[in-house]
Amino acid sequence: MVKIPNGMQLPRKLDDIDARFMTQLLRARGLIGEDNEVTATEDEGVGMTAGYFSSIKRVKCHFKRQTDAANSFVVKTWPDFELAPKEQIAGMFEKDIIAYTMPSESFYPRPQVYLADFDASEDRWALLMDDASAFGTQKLHETELTTEEVLHMVPKLVEVAVAWEGCHEGPKSEPLDQLGIVHWASDENLAAFRQIMPGGAPLYDIWTNMSDSTLVNGYPWNKELGPNFTSLFTQKLEAFYEPIKPENGGTCTLVHGDIRGDNLFFCPVTETYPNGWLTIDFQLLTRGPIPSDLAYLMNSGSVLPEVYDPTNREIISRRFYEAFMDQTELYKGYSYDQFQSEFMVMSTVLLIYYIGFGANIWQAGIQNEQASRVEMGDRGETEADLTPEERRQRMWWRKATANFRVTYKDYDVFNRLQGMRDNVGAMGPWFEVPERLRNL
Repeated sequence: MVKIPNGMQLPRKLDDIDARFMTQLLRARGLIGEDNEVTATEDEGVGMTAGYFSSIKRVKCHFKRQTDAANSFVVKTWPDFELAPKEQIAGMFEKDIIAYTMPSESFYPRPQVYLADFDASEDRWALLMDDASAFGTQKLHETELTTEEVLHMVPKLVEVAVAWEGCHEGPKSEPLDQLGIVHWASDENLAAFRQIMPGGAPLYDIWTNMSDSTLVNGYPWNKELGPNFTSLFTQKLEAFYEPIKPENGGTCTLVHGDIRGDNLFFCPVTETYPNGWLTIDFQLLTRGPIPSDLAYLMNSGSVLPEVYDPTNREIISRRFYEAFMDQTELYKGYSYDQFQSEFMVMSTVLLIYYIGFGANIWQAGIQNEQASRVEMGDRGETEADLTPEERRQRMWWRKATANFRVTYKDYDVFNRLQGMRDNVGAMGPWFEVPERLRNL
């Protein structure tokens, strides 16, 4: 970790990051001298999907004296609105903090960090790093990644996959075990999602089946994929992920867990950033099959439809697979059919986040809160009644929904699910849908 300097206290909330705090931190890191100080700070937001598992802002500093030091930073503290149990969020935050100190040669390219520390006993968590948008371009969901941009990321994604291949056991597993980074299909992980997904699946089914909803663009899932797709998926979770377990022959590597537009920056190729791109937000680090990061990125709603078009999806997948097979030492017999099967399974990870972590958002819509109130509320509100930020949030939902639909239709996921056994592990309570939303 990058510990808090002696004499300073970790912040509890974003408001604690003020001019005084920044002065102390930058002096302690040797970025400014004792004769200089931060006289004022300006706070800005950082993106429409930021803040789901943390509170986050951009801090721009004004100095007493001219300096060559960086003046724009991004800072994260505990979230104001908790979308998951507190213990689960704490585990995510700890992984995020540790990730910024992992060796660069075997990990994802990241911005330089100046504070990555926590004190769970006092409920204080903090990350403070360079603002990558000061030297790079953040791939916000308004400007989806092109096919060429995804292909540009492939070499480093493959490098990370190879560096951590086989990390379900042996020496590579030890640091991940200590951080509590489990395999995606582990009993522990699936048990957590079995608890929260039933709270969101019935409502997710409702709005994805609304042909007049702007979120589905005239392609309701009950006609495109099958009736109550997400509820069926939730009921079959264990069987669906069974084949990717290492003990069942699945491959394994380290997985970012949330590699999508808002968490990606493209920048000039330099000695500091030789890959020309970097990523942030490691709260959802996990272990999973080799194509996990690629499958998530290409089904994140932050790539152009051309990227997940079957023709380009095949080109990108082949490029990744062939590069991996050229470098792997452990999976010499890895077939392209297995790669495709694992890609299909891991293409559903963000859908799970939408269903489970999004349950509070969909339920809040029934109370005429959050951007989901357009579909869930009873006041007749439309997108014109939402705030600009809420409309931007729905833009990502709309793009992700289209992305999901195309992929799951191509892979015939609904029919695959129908032939699988139901979950045997305990599940959380299914949300009781209000009468007014039934049989829409």
